[in-house]
Amino acid sequence: MQDERRRYPRYQVRSNAFAVINPEPVRLVPILDIAMGGAGVYVNNEDQRLTKSSKLEIMVADCSFYLANIAPDSISDCRAFPATHSNLIDGRRCSMKFGTLTPGQKSELKYFIRNHTQRGVLRQVYRKFSKILHTGSSQKHSAPSCNPGLWQNLHGPTV
Repeated sequence: MQDERRRYPRYQVRSNAFAVINPEPVRLVPILDIAMGGAGVYVNNEDQRLTKSSKLEIMVADCSFYLANIAPDSISDCRAFPATHSNLIDGRRCSMKFGTLTPGQKSELKYFIRNHTQRGVLRQVYRKFSKILHTGSSQKHSAPSCNPGLWQNLHGPTV
């Protein structure tokens, strides 16, 4: 079995999230997936090949999120969507590994993953649901100190 080399799990980004890649010419490209260690973006084949850029920004189209000044550590470029008669999309997937993030950037990136990715939202719902279930089950089996009269009515008189 092949060892998994990824340090962080990837999350598929919901629509309308983009990476702004600098320097000139500035490119706005859709983000395909993201992790705490990097992101995968779609680049049209007409664009020049991405080289090490000096700055990367992450934004959502409705301006609900913006994260600036991420320094990409490395960029790998591969053909993801080959041009065929049945495929109208012709482009490349570029994987960008993030450089060292500040604590603030890490916090913002975690927020983005929780609120703008498929699994991030599901994980939030799961945690809230688990809390509700856990809270409800612990109250159900709690000691009779909450309401002794109700406890005795439900379980009969104590001897």
